[in-house]
Amino acid sequence: MSTFETPSEFRSAFDALLAGTHRQLRVYDRNLDLFEIDDAPRHASLRALCVAGGGRRIELLLDDISHVARSHPRLMQLLRDFGHVLEIRQADPDAPRPDQAFALAEPHSVLLRADKAAVHGTLHLEDARDAVLLHQQFEGMWQRSPAGVSATTLGL
Repeated sequence: MSTFETPSEFRSAFDALLAGTHRQLRVYDRNLDLFEIDDAPRHASLRALCVAGGGRRIELLLDDISHVARSHPRLMQLLRDFGHVLEIRQADPDAPRPDQAFALAEPHSVLLRADKAAVHGTLHLEDARDAVLLHQQFEGMWQRSPAGVSATTLGL
């Protein structure tokens, strides 16, 4: 287990989690601002996961998706190119949502912030107990969430 206190330490912890992701990445957070998800090395890691195929999945579940399309152009390009691998949904606003934010990578890696409004948290690269519980929580929220961000704009 390692801890982080600053945004840069958080991103380093996320990068470590991402580096160990081979099949599935699940993220639940308020939004993606803290992640700097369009940063070139982070984008390259996400793209490599998408390109690898073989049933890989990236699922991003956010409380607020209103700025994703405008603020994360590289992520939107991945969504356009790999919509079968990457999906972004908004958490059901009518359902209770946890205060914590987390990212999960198989089989048992967890990046956890106890409060979505705070930066500090912990990275557990092998924590089966917490990972199983958070995967179950994520799955329940994912199933209740409406469709999310689309990579294409439809017009008349």
